[in-house]
Amino acid sequence: MNMVEELRRALDALDHAGQLSEETQRHIATIIEEELEQQEWDALVGSPRSKEYLKRLIAEAEAEETEEGGW
Repeated sequence: MNMVEELRRALDALDHAGQLSEETQRHIATIIEEELEQQEWDALVGSPRSKEYLKRLIAEAEAEETEEGGW
């Protein structure tokens, strides 16, 4: 199944979501929210700016470890 078909199926499911129990609707909303948060986190951590920042933090931590003889 391609992305367009998956999107159409998801939109069709949303049209019928009102027929589901409130508990099921909340569960679906939670899953969607978690997925969106994960995608945002992946984009943030995966950005070149974040990677450079993390490399710098690692280098600083390694330098401190060397200077102090370990943690």
